[in-house]
Amino acid sequence: MTPSKIFNNIKKDRYYLLNSYLIDLSMMIVIIFILIKTKWSIDLNYTFIPSLIIFLLAIINGLFVSSLLHNSSHSNVPTKIFNRVVGEYCGYWVLYGFTNFCLVHILHHQHSDDELDPVNPKGMTFFVFLSAPMRYMINTTKKYLFQIHGKHNGYNNILQLQVVVFHINIALRLLIWYLILGNSLFLLFYLPSFITIVSVFAHINYVCHRDHEDGSVEIVNLNHNSYYKIVNFFTMGGYFHKNHHINMNLFNPIFLKVKSETKTYLSSPTLIYLPPTANERYFYSGPKFSRYLNINNVWGEGERNRMLVKSKYLKVII
Repeated sequence: MTPSKIFNNIKKDRYYLLNSYLIDLSMMIVIIFILIKTKWSIDLNYTFIPSLIIFLLAIINGLFVSSLLHNSSHSNVPTKIFNRVVGEYCGYWVLYGFTNFCLVHILHHQHSDDELDPVNPKGMTFFVFLSAPMRYMINTTKKYLFQIHGKHNGYNNILQLQVVVFHINIALRLLIWYLILGNSLFLLFYLPSFITIVSVFAHINYVCHRDHEDGSVEIVNLNHNSYYKIVNFFTMGGYFHKNHHINMNLFNPIFLKVKSETKTYLSSPTLIYLPPTANERYFYSGPKFSRYLNINNVWGEGERNRMLVKSKYLKVII
């Protein structure tokens, strides 16, 4: 089943998500039983240097998995069956599942930067947004589900049960990875990989959507320093977010070559925003580390300053 069909089923059938969670729950109980019964586990001891290599591979894996999960939610992986297999695998890796990622990500594209965008960081500093992204996603998707299915007692009970089973499934997926990988690989490989995925998704959503004083939100590409260049390589253009919103069917949006690529791209097209003149851009003051990662006062309440910047810098971020 394609991500778009999953999303449509969620809209049409108020029991669809709950049934999907219960099917996942049943499958994971079987997997856990098999793993325990066969005593399967990779539990190895490592010296410092191999441990460091494994840690670095975990970070690379996290970047790679984030790209595959994102692409599979747009059916960009060849063949429907393989796309679903890749999506389900990556959904297990991020714990909350492929179905949930499809729901959240399609909502993000349909309602970019408004109240029904599950990853809208409006009014938050980056570290507040990073600290509890799942809480914001759950609250926003609840609001959306109540809008389409009604907030009467019957559906409210269904939704409460969904939330309970959803969190149980997160715990079961975590247990499965622990049973498969064992103590060492779980700590050295899985956890750093998971943290990388969560962090890079949060960072992309935070810095690639930039709010303006008139209420409009500009979506940008970022590739102007070593961090972005390295991560864009392993995520296959993850920070080329404007390109992705222009054409969601590209596996790697870095290869988008159209005239609109050089124009300001707004997620709220009904709002009129006059972009800066030739060599003007928003510049965010603050600590060097925060400036380097572009997390200074993008969505928070800090002061924004406008200044002239070199056109060379402009070329890499617009």
